[in-house]
Amino acid sequence: MALVEVKAALRPAGDQVQIQAGEHTYLADEPVRKGGTDAGPTPVQYLLSSIGACMSITARYVASLHEDLTLAHFSADVSGRTKGYPDGSSNVIDITITLTADCNWSGDQLHAYYDEVVTKCTVHKTLAPGVPMTLQYTE
Repeated sequence: MALVEVKAALRPAGDQVQIQAGEHTYLADEPVRKGGTDAGPTPVQYLLSSIGACMSITARYVASLHEDLTLAHFSADVSGRTKGYPDGSSNVIDITITLTADCNWSGDQLHAYYDEVVTKCTVHKTLAPGVPMTLQYTE
């Protein structure tokens, strides 16, 4: 088991949050129209990007397990819809993930590869029970 720690601290400007993750420091913020300064991605954009990043890293790992698979390029395009509530809160109500692999596999073999990537992706596995996700695979 591994412990992953991230520290987030509100900054004095708008809705800026300084995040420390290991040796990396970065900002999250909200758009100006929502009271932020637009100095960084929103928390929801970070959430969606974490799915895309995890899928992509997992895709490389899974490809390394198959000697006959040559992966030239992989991408994960992720979008999410949010719903706002009268009390000012909101949540992500669904996520769509489109996976594209440029490789020497096709058809059933390619679909099996995509399925293996999805199954092994830590972030997808964590979020899928709570947020409906639509997966799309390109040929």
